[in-house]
Amino acid sequence: MSYKQGFISGIFITVFVTLLTPLMQYITAIYITPHYFANVIDYSVNEGKMTPGEAENYFNLKSYILQSLAFAPVVGLITTAIVAIFIKRKAK
Repeated sequence: MSYKQGFISGIFITVFVTLLTPLMQYITAIYITPHYFANVIDYSVNEGKMTPGEAENYFNLKSYILQSLAFAPVVGLITTAIVAIFIKRKAK
């Protein structure tokens, strides 16, 4: 496998993971940890780190979905670039 082949494969995986990210955020927020946002809002306000309005704007499902949609491709491409270096094979 050449670096280019590894990188292209990683791009496909990154796109697939990025497309699944909103669904995974939804499942996590609704079924796995349904009280997460309320708890983290309470914590951040009680610790004086945010006002109630700031915390509610930051800690919500829409915000987390948007953050993960931005984060997944960036980290995926960086990881792809690094991993492709290690999995490339020299031609025999």
